[in-house]
Amino acid sequence: MQTSIFITVLLMLTISSAIARNVEIKTTTTDGKVQTQYIKLKEQTDSSLRLIIPKEKIDKNVKYLDVLTTDATANKGENGYWVLADGRMGLFNKDNGYLYERRNPMPLFGVKKGDSAFVAIVKKLKYEFAMIVDVKDGKYTIYPRFLIREMGSVYEDLVIDFHYFKGEDANYSSMGKAYRKYQLDRGEVKPLRERIKTQPTLAYTIDSVFFRVKFGLKNYSQKLEHLTPENKYPMIVVNTFDDYMKLVKELKRIGVGEVESCFVGWNIEGFEGQLPDLFPSDPAFGGDEKLKEAITLTKSLGYQVVFHVCNTLWFSNAKRFSFDDIAKLPNGIPKYGSCLAGGRSYNACFKQINEKIIDDDIKGMLAFGAKGTHHIDVTTAITPYPCFDPRHPCTRQQTAYYMNEVGKKCRKAFGGFGSEGSCDHTANSLDFALYVWADPEWLGRKHDLTHRLVPIWQIAYHGIILSNPHYATIDYTYVGDPHRSWEPYNAIMDKNTRRLKMAEFNGRPIFYFTNYKKFGLNPIKEAYDEYKPMRYLQYEFIDFHDEIKQDIFITKFSNGEFIVTNYSNSDFTFKNKIIKAKDYKLYKNKGE
Repeated sequence: MQTSIFITVLLMLTISSAIARNVEIKTTTTDGKVQTQYIKLKEQTDSSLRLIIPKEKIDKNVKYLDVLTTDATANKGENGYWVLADGRMGLFNKDNGYLYERRNPMPLFGVKKGDSAFVAIVKKLKYEFAMIVDVKDGKYTIYPRFLIREMGSVYEDLVIDFHYFKGEDANYSSMGKAYRKYQLDRGEVKPLRERIKTQPTLAYTIDSVFFRVKFGLKNYSQKLEHLTPENKYPMIVVNTFDDYMKLVKELKRIGVGEVESCFVGWNIEGFEGQLPDLFPSDPAFGGDEKLKEAITLTKSLGYQVVFHVCNTLWFSNAKRFSFDDIAKLPNGIPKYGSCLAGGRSYNACFKQINEKIIDDDIKGMLAFGAKGTHHIDVTTAITPYPCFDPRHPCTRQQTAYYMNEVGKKCRKAFGGFGSEGSCDHTANSLDFALYVWADPEWLGRKHDLTHRLVPIWQIAYHGIILSNPHYATIDYTYVGDPHRSWEPYNAIMDKNTRRLKMAEFNGRPIFYFTNYKKFGLNPIKEAYDEYKPMRYLQYEFIDFHDEIKQDIFITKFSNGEFIVTNYSNSDFTFKNKIIKAKDYKLYKNKGE
């Protein structure tokens, strides 16, 4: 026992002596002047080191503020890597390059050098920074840049905790686990295993495949600004409610045991056609009575059924639209996006969404009988945006609060809350993420400095938030569908590679873009049969992941079981078992 304590103390002293105790703060003011100061980090009870910059110390003339530490610098050729919150990992092997990332799905970044590593967790002003990887003449500098001027005013202190790892713990798995511990310890999230005690429909969601059916959409290539009854785009009916009922009965007939159906583009004017208006359902699909019939049938088959909606995009053709409710830029201009099926899109302030529309939406959808993990598009695919309207101002932090309030209301009403992406500002209320990654041409886009994606998000959240690993693993068992013509949906064209990705990251099967009437439903049964014997692992944390040999990866779970995924062209033997080329194997009973 004394020897063990001595070794632990010695290890802590070794780590402590190797890490930087000061950080460099470089501020750039609005007139272009650059100032540098050094701040000593404060040791915390968990041995992390904390940077605190009181908000009163951040001058209103600061444009941006960079936090630099020697632990996040490296030279070309050093053994190690850097990791961003979106999973992009890069080696120290380039001469020059520059990566700037404003979208941070989690408020963290990490660096490994030799047998040491750290993760920096931004605990305050966590929505206000961009990540930069700057390489000049083989010298790497990785740092967060806090965009002070964008905030309008600094609303809280800047706080970053640096957690350090040594030896076999110096890896991205430890980085993800440190963040998971932080989220659990402060009560921001609870494991799935605990939540199903109060969310009974969530247990069904975990067991089920997600069967999304789109009913109506529009060709908006004209890019009209404002739509009226006279110039609105014609409806393209993809499925009617009668078509849907045939599909869901067929799923039952072929033996798909647990299904959570999701109605997409069911609302008035179809997909993104007249938001925030939802009701009545569009008559082109069969109308409200037929919708009720379809939902009643789904539930009679033992399936759950939910709706897809979108709170973020509003269009001026909607009856509930008002510019008063739209988020405003600092200059007072309404925050707008591109022209879509409903015309020019505008981003609503989430305070207004929470206080003015969500309760009516929930009441209306409950009347149809929806129950399960309700799906809200976009919310978690973006980081929270501010609103500068003086009637309902919101910082990014406050927007995140209202997004969570919406999520909590949906969880209470329907049984769960799901959304599009992996941005974790709604982790407090989120049960399911439609996809984690969408590289290489979209979220987490390809960059010359990146080497590969690592599952730092899954290490933080598997066992807490259900997920599908990649946009390209939606419909993963289907082949030949021409819809796979758009990045990132076609990022992984090979069906078996998609299958391996699902296994490696233990994803929940999702189906959405395929023409079910043309290609049938047997691929869904195929995915269900593969998922069913492994779905119990959804309740476990991922404690370790690594590439153990080129193109061969191991995923270790908190119950001691693990999956080895072999993307190579050769068989691989591990623990006296052969994993065939282009296949995977689940090792139960702690790998035996």
